[in-house]
Amino acid sequence: MVTFNRQGGTSSGGERQLFSIQKIFIILAIILVSLFLCALRLRSSLAEQYSVSSNPKDNSVSSNPKAIPKNKIVTSTRKNSSGDSDKPIQVAYAISLIKCSDKQSSTSGLIDAATVLRHSVHQTSMRNPSSGSKYDYKMYAIVHKKAESCSHLLGDLGYHIIVKDSPVQTSEIRGDYLRKHVHKEWCCGADEFVKLFAYTIHDHPIVVHTDIDFMYVKPMDDLFDAMLLPHDSDEGKAARDKVELEYPDKQQSMPEDIQAYLTRDYHQVIPGRKAAFQAGFIVLKPNQKVFDEYLEIIREGNYVEGFSRENGWGGKGYGGVVGSMAMQGLPAYYYDEVAPNTSVELNGCRYNHMGANIFYDNVPNFIRKYKDLHGKCRRNVEGCEDCRKTDMSLIKNIHFTNCRKPWNCAGCKEDEQCTGKNDHIDPRTADYDHCMQVAKTWHEMRNDLEQQIVALTGNDKVLSEGQKGSYKKDVFMGHCDADGQSGYVPIAASKENMAVTVTKIWKETK
Repeated sequence: MVTFNRQGGTSSGGERQLFSIQKIFIILAIILVSLFLCALRLRSSLAEQYSVSSNPKDNSVSSNPKAIPKNKIVTSTRKNSSGDSDKPIQVAYAISLIKCSDKQSSTSGLIDAATVLRHSVHQTSMRNPSSGSKYDYKMYAIVHKKAESCSHLLGDLGYHIIVKDSPVQTSEIRGDYLRKHVHKEWCCGADEFVKLFAYTIHDHPIVVHTDIDFMYVKPMDDLFDAMLLPHDSDEGKAARDKVELEYPDKQQSMPEDIQAYLTRDYHQVIPGRKAAFQAGFIVLKPNQKVFDEYLEIIREGNYVEGFSRENGWGGKGYGGVVGSMAMQGLPAYYYDEVAPNTSVELNGCRYNHMGANIFYDNVPNFIRKYKDLHGKCRRNVEGCEDCRKTDMSLIKNIHFTNCRKPWNCAGCKEDEQCTGKNDHIDPRTADYDHCMQVAKTWHEMRNDLEQQIVALTGNDKVLSEGQKGSYKKDVFMGHCDADGQSGYVPIAASKENMAVTVTKIWKETK
């Protein structure tokens, strides 16, 4: 009986325990259902306020005005390379390194060229508040595998290194003439096609690709705005009106979706012939399809030998000038014939400024028997702007070609006793006084960097050693002690100083 009574007592307590547990589960279930309903209501509310595309690749801003914070322009709310819409848009600035040295520049000159180029990007970006720009930047170097051994020099300057082989091997080219002759093309032959990888830098909405002998003088916000803003919006129209075109009468016929800005190499062309692309500068939207189309054109190799109107790429006249088998002729053919009305030709005196003579009165490609063309603008229009006389205040960026490389100390006139081989300013293709102004602009940019390094590190040797030259100091600012490449005085900052420059002076935005 005792045993029974204990069992009976135990059974009664278990029932009470089971009932308590059931109550707890019921309460938890009610709480979970309530939370779920609250979450659904919150999600519905957010969906109404911020209607965004269900496509994960669609980064466009909603048309709902509530989705755009007040006092913010549309471009500032677009996603940047990290996907964060609160950060400013980051433009990719790229150069290509195809070989470690050439006859045009010394190694120290090339290093300083890349250094000053980067500083000029920085100075014309939002990281320098006085620039007035709203765009951020990231530096890239597309390095051919043949130049990989020296690419660390650019990495030390904060360039993001992309090592690539030529996108098309010569053996892949089906056209006989191009396959057998492209290796002879100026600079680098088929290796120059490595520049096309600029179209594959997909982490940025815009890529600016230039040669290393380049510098920026003013921000290019108007170009970027016209590329990114809706073409029919008030902001988009205003930006397009500010873009300085080679042919201003085409202002109203700009493509709705601008895929690229470029300039032409008019100083090489015979009036009435098609001008090549100037391969030292292009602003583009990354596009895998465009990249693939370029590669197929190269592989096809439809390049016609000769110098007539039916020569060059596709037999359309895109040939017969320096670089026409590579990156001078190919992009001109692509944007004119393959993808027309997708690019905009900029004023070559303002953008990619070279100070070149574009009147048909002397070399290159000057044929004396064409007397009816003598003195005409090579663009074959009246009222051609003379880039040798363009006011420096109008220039957006500079490509150091006709006016020579600033780090080669080319300060010698043709009629002077020049020590630097081929470093004098050729009066047939450029104006000496203008070129001295162009060179001084680069040396002023270098001086600005040197002054900032000294202010940050206290290393006075940057000035005492780096500006000890006395040759034409009013132009070269102490960076040259004699005429010619051998007279150049390199930047005297130590590796530690340059590391501080990368992390402090050129520091990234947070």
